[in-house]
Amino acid sequence: VMNYTYKDNTKEVLSALKKAKIRGLKAIGIEAEGFAKEDPNMPVDTGLARNSITSALAGEGARVKSYKADKGDGKGSYSGTAEGEKGEAVFLGSNVEYFVFIENGSRTINARHVLRNAASGHADRYKELMEDSMKNA
Repeated sequence: VMNYTYKDNTKEVLSALKKAKIRGLKAIGIEAEGFAKEDPNMPVDTGLARNSITSALAGEGARVKSYKADKGDGKGSYSGTAEGEKGEAVFLGSNVEYFVFIENGSRTINARHVLRNAASGHADRYKELMEDSMKNA
C-alpha cells in the first residue's frame, strides 16, 4: 500500500494571482497616463493640465502625488485614495478644475477626449500588459 500526501497550495496560488493582477493594473495605469499625456489632441499652454494626468489603483492613492506647470506658477497635488477594493480597477484622471472642459468640451470648446481615448483606444496593449503580468504570477 502506497501512501500519498497532498499539499493544498490554493492560498498561495490565489495570492500570487491577486498580486499579478495588481501589477498588471498598475502597468496599465502607467501606460494609459503616457497615452493621455502624449495625445496630439491634448492642448498645452502651461502644461499644468497635462502634467496632472495620473492613474490610481482602487484602494490606493494617485501615482503622481504632486505636479506643476512647465511654465508659470501653477501646481497641484493629490490626496486620498481611489474608490473600490484594491486590485479591483485602475482609474485615470486629473483634478485640474478646467480639465472637464478639455475632456468633454463646452459651448465654445471642442471636446478633446484625451482620457477616454487613452482608456479605450489601446485595449490590445492593455490586454498584453495584463497577460504578461499573469504569466509571471
